[in-house]
Amino acid sequence: MPIEAALIIGGVLALAGTIVSYILLIPEKRKANLNKFFTFVRNVFTFKHLLLESILRALYVFSTFFVIFAGFFMLFSGYRRYSWYGGGFESAALEGLLTMVLGPIAVRLAYEAMMLFVLLVKNTIAINTKLESKPGKESETPNVPENIVFCQFCGTKYNANIGGCPNNCAPQPQYPQHPPQQ
Repeated sequence: MPIEAALIIGGVLALAGTIVSYILLIPEKRKANLNKFFTFVRNVFTFKHLLLESILRALYVFSTFFVIFAGFFMLFSGYRRYSWYGGGFESAALEGLLTMVLGPIAVRLAYEAMMLFVLLVKNTIAINTKLESKPGKESETPNVPENIVFCQFCGTKYNANIGGCPNNCAPQPQYPQHPPQQ
């Protein structure tokens, strides 16, 4: 089969799969009727689970073991090379020891830098989920127009829907004077 035909057939099948996915998997109303496998596929397509995090963790573990084992075998390999600077042979034991000690630290720093972005996205998704599921979200901000008035005693501008003058300068009630006691 020519490569052009394979690309065309692959493109047509990918288009058909996309259309079927958007009809059967992606809509929220279909989420409850999916089995475990299709729920996983839906979560992958809607980015509910990040695959990059799992891949980076596996690569981190592999890289750490690789650096440690490579340094170990360099340490005891008995490999000797000619040193052009010292004029004699030197062993790779020092390089192996440094690889075993500093290698995992360098690998950890590199993967932590990569994981920062993944964790940032993950935390943002978690915050958005909590905000979307907050009960009574619409009732917190009633749609009442402001009633701006000025206090008749001090002239302070305030919203009459919230309460009276913030300076509490309403007139004090006048009580009648009691006659002096004898």
